Amino acid sequence: MDIFTRNKFLLRIIFVLIFLNLFSTGYLWWHKNEGPDDRQPRKGKDNPKQILREKLHLSREQEAAIIKIRTDFAEKEEAISQTIKSQRDSMNATMFRANSDTVSLKKIARRVAENEYRMELSRIEQAQKMRDICTPEQLREFQRIVSNIRDFLQPKKKKD
Repeated sequence: MDIFTRNKFLLRIIFVLIFLNLFSTGYLWWHKNEGPDDRQPRKGKDNPKQILREKLHLSREQEAAIIKIRTDFAEKEEAISQTIKSQRDSMNATMFRANSDTVSLKKIARRVAENEYRMELSRIEQAQKMRDICTPEQLREFQRIVSNIRDFLQPKKKKD
């Protein structure tokens, strides 16, 4: 093989590699911009308070009451979450000790479960308070909003 034939061969290999690189980069970029779950794009309403106000047609009193309920719930939820986190940390530290006690681990696990239960009771209480504030028409719309959110957050099923 002479030098010119070798150079032509190397040039062709370089062009093929450049083409493959550009093709694969374009393919990855196209998939990245497609969106993870083909979900509906948000319409600029990042504030849940604004969404509830518009969808439920809340009065100012209702809106203020709902904000207070949601704020109180967020505070309770944060406190309980911190408690659960510290209990789980304690349980993890105890679990991997050389002389860990199963009875104490089960007690910690029970306390974690009780706090999870308190969290769910707090959610129920929040929902009951919000139901008391809303009119029957608002409750129907609110139920539809909750169903849409639940459906939106469901994992996308893979097509086989």
